Parts: sequence; C-alpha cells; structure tokens
Amino acid sequence: MQTPREVNPRAFLSRIKNTSRGIKVRSAIIKMLMERKAMSTIQIAEEIGLSPSAVRRHLKNMSAEGIVKSLKGRGKSLWTLTGLGQQAIDEA
Repeated sequence: MQTPREVNPRAFLSRIKNTSRGIKVRSAIIKMLMERKAMSTIQIAEEIGLSPSAVRRHLKNMSAEGIVKSLKGRGKSLWTLTGLGQQAIDEA
C-alpha cells in the first residue's frame, strides 16, 4: 500500500473508531483525489493495493462526513473531494 508521508487531518473521522491503518488508507485516498481530481473505486483500490470492497467502505465513511462525494455517470461512479476535503489540503 502506498502510504503518505504525512497524515491528512481529514483522514480522522468522527463517526467511526479511527485505526492507524484506516487513517493511512484514507490519507492515501485524499492524496490521490487531490492529484487526479476524480477516480473510480477500482482505480483507487488498484493504486492502494486493497480490495474494492475495502476501499468502498472507506469512501462511504468519508462521504458520510462530507469529505468526498460520488459523481455518477455512464455506468460507473467517480469519487472526488468535496469543498471540505479540499479545505484540509489547502490548509496543510
């Protein structure tokens, strides 16, 4: 798994128990979405080296807190950062 050097502050979620591994995965997802703007669950999973279902769980938790959102189109969903997710990046 690709791990970021720094933990993104938005990787800490208030609705779930935060684990070290979960924070690293969510930080990596935020970093990828910052660089590429929008990616599918499968693209993120391949890049991180986790199963699509594991990545989907992280994305749903992040979506519930307003960090990412899903854009639907042409048979697949693309994930992107919301203004809240982008704000944490801009402040870092």
